[in-house]
Amino acid sequence: MRWIPTAVLALMGLINLGRGAIHTFTADGGARSIAGLDLSSNRETIVSFLATLGLVQMAKGVFELYVVARRRDLVALFLAMQTVDTLLAVGNLYFWRPLPVTVPGQPFNLVLLFVQMAALALALRSSPSVPAARAAT
Repeated sequence: MRWIPTAVLALMGLINLGRGAIHTFTADGGARSIAGLDLSSNRETIVSFLATLGLVQMAKGVFELYVVARRRDLVALFLAMQTVDTLLAVGNLYFWRPLPVTVPGQPFNLVLLFVQMAALALALRSSPSVPAARAAT
């Protein structure tokens, strides 16, 4: 069971690289071709925002895969950051500023949120708790 948080973080790293590449490198950022959003007004602005989001997702994916490969002591921290990120995205997509159509990321992120929460709980349960002052010595 101790491998599950690491596997979930690796999966999230790959997902972030994939969806980040779509948002960054496709002509419409996936807005029309995948999500079905209307780009008839403010197309450049929407595609630019999606490209920025995609670049951030790819950077996050690289760091997550680095943690999996080289710094497993940081798995719980990176899972916590990813879980908060997904929680905020789900809150936005469903409650704060929902899109006019249901996009594939909505139910997908909801499922990912529960997977991440379970993995984070496992990671925190199996991580030794060391006070910061003692860890620095």
